Amino acid sequence: MSKRFILPLVALLACAVHSAAQAVPSACAGFADQQLNLDVEQGAQRDQQLPVPIKRLAIGDPNIADVQVLDKRDFLVTGKAEGLTSLLIWTSCSDQPMRTVVRVGARAVGDVAGATGVGAGSLPNQVQTDIRFVEVSRSKLKQASTSLIRQGSNTFVLGSPGSLGGLEVSPRGVLDGGTFGSTDGFNIIWGGGSSKWLGFINALEGSGFAYTLARPSLVATSGQSASFLAGGEFPIPVPNGDNDTITIEYKEFGVRLTLTPTVMNDKRIALKVAPEVSELDFSSGIRTNNIAVPALTVRRTDTSVMLADGESFVISGLISSSTISNVDKFPFLGSIPVIGALFRSSNLDKDDRELLMIVTPHLVQPLAANAALPKLPGEGLRDYDPGFGEFYFLEDGRFDKRKASSGMSH
Repeated sequence: MSKRFILPLVALLACAVHSAAQAVPSACAGFADQQLNLDVEQGAQRDQQLPVPIKRLAIGDPNIADVQVLDKRDFLVTGKAEGLTSLLIWTSCSDQPMRTVVRVGARAVGDVAGATGVGAGSLPNQVQTDIRFVEVSRSKLKQASTSLIRQGSNTFVLGSPGSLGGLEVSPRGVLDGGTFGSTDGFNIIWGGGSSKWLGFINALEGSGFAYTLARPSLVATSGQSASFLAGGEFPIPVPNGDNDTITIEYKEFGVRLTLTPTVMNDKRIALKVAPEVSELDFSSGIRTNNIAVPALTVRRTDTSVMLADGESFVISGLISSSTISNVDKFPFLGSIPVIGALFRSSNLDKDDRELLMIVTPHLVQPLAANAALPKLPGEGLRDYDPGFGEFYFLEDGRFDKRKASSGMSH
């Protein structure tokens, strides 16, 4: 390359570097002069974009408004209750936060999502979220000598050797072929692809590797919260100092889930998920007025994700450990000092359990008023009256196999 071409090229590169260096300061200078006030209605969302990258956000009163970071320069504000609150925005321009006022107004009369009329869209505003809570015994899974198998470029299988039905699995992780199906082991299968991935967990309670705690399906309107609780309540005595009486209050425990979906468009769903699992712990409880009050062992997390319709994600890492000590001894002889050790045995077991949660959101719409509803299982047998022979001698009690012979329609 000749010198007459080198000099203009160097000058062009220098100008490009200088322009890039001044791009961020110029954006920060314009952003510093802005007065950002956010107005949003109760139960509505507002997508706000900034000209500079966002580091983090902090809302003053989370009961009035909620804020979620969607992108590098984009965040979402959700109005929860009528009122005013402050919002602090940390950006790459300064270490000091920018103070913003968020004003949540009352919902306008007649403002209904999905209303028809000129300019009305067909974007669904209801989200059905399928959740599966699975608790895995990490200790038993390690004892099973699990192996990792890889097939193709995007498929992985985790399971105990020989536990995958239809597959020949060796401890070295060799996959000979076949179909996926668990018979007596714990498996995790992840199938990759362009935009879809599948988290599949299959465990039988008889194997002891894992068991399903709950499988709820929640439906919520965009921007509104839905909750689920599978558990119970236990009484807590509360002393009343005025008249020396005791009142009873009840505390909930079990598997709890609170989620808030937000429909961004016809393909993306912003989902805020807060799962919690609590158990009664009598070993850490207290006694008050000769009444034993158990404590609660709680595992919880709170996260926000962006998913497409039908995509799934897995939350893990909620681990609990328990240690059980058992002492077996021969009566009387096992209690003798020194030589009593010959007549007793001690066993120490440690159990590590991890909670997994698989979440799959779907955009749904209600059925039309004149739509035919699908038949429920067993609906065709509502008026079926089996005879003496069918009632006592029908194989496995499967009355549905005899519907055609009894003149009933499927």
